[in-house]
Amino acid sequence: MITVAGFNTAIDKLVDVSVLRPGAIQRIGGVRVSFGGKGLHVAQTIASLGERVRLVGLVDATSGPAIAALMRERGVEFHGIQIPGTIRTCLAIREGDGRITELLEPGPELDAATRDEMLATFRRLALESDLAVISGSLPPGCDDAAYADFVLELQGAGVPCLVDASEVTLRLAIEARPFLVKPNRDETAALVGKPIADLGDAATAARMLLARGVAMPVVSLGADGVVAAHGSELLHANVPVERVVSAVGSGDCLVAGLAVSLVRGDSFEAMLRLGAACGAANASAGLGYARRADVEVLLPRARIAAITTH
Repeated sequence: MITVAGFNTAIDKLVDVSVLRPGAIQRIGGVRVSFGGKGLHVAQTIASLGERVRLVGLVDATSGPAIAALMRERGVEFHGIQIPGTIRTCLAIREGDGRITELLEPGPELDAATRDEMLATFRRLALESDLAVISGSLPPGCDDAAYADFVLELQGAGVPCLVDASEVTLRLAIEARPFLVKPNRDETAALVGKPIADLGDAATAARMLLARGVAMPVVSLGADGVVAAHGSELLHANVPVERVVSAVGSGDCLVAGLAVSLVRGDSFEAMLRLGAACGAANASAGLGYARRADVEVLLPRARIAAITTH
């Protein structure tokens, strides 16, 4: 069983415009509304790949029944923590050339009772699991060290942790030495204090995170794939995609593939192959999760290469 902390559940809106013109009034060409949040993307991809998974996330009175029904339909055991207000809305603006601008609300301010229920629910379920995934931002009202505390407790109990976060929560989590972290290009640059311009920069950053005690740092680079380190190995994985519909959620699907492969006991190379195929499957379909059939088509196209550093 894999337990996912996806606390900051969201209503996602993807809108199409020909060209985004800041400061101007523009007509929207189309709108797609779905439920999202990084943890939700991770959980439903894990379920799609055939592994048992449960998700802990926030719901409100309006969205709660619909999210629960969707998770049941997609094979996710959902533990919704209801809040008195409303969950956040995140907006993705897609231009005609495929460029996407994301506007992300911070999430609802949690009172002490709701926060404690959410954290306690995840802790209880994660301690019973084979693997824990901590994904996305913390809602306001939570301590920045919450993820780090989970990492220390869970890994001390023999439950490996995968962390996909940002800013101070990510930095603190890294100090707790999770098994795996998956920063993107910008998050990695903030961690190491310099831009990630190419594969060499990503490889250097992965080695730095390895030296900080992360067993498997994975740097996601969008269309350039992923660079990861584990032990003495340093690999680059990429799956070419002919047409990108929407890359929103592709990093989350990458994490899901890594989690599934890890719980199955696969090799480092096989983990990266499945993770990269999951990210590419989402980008080519734009669904916010990777369908198993799409992943199986893309797996043979995964390119894995060793990186040599001096």
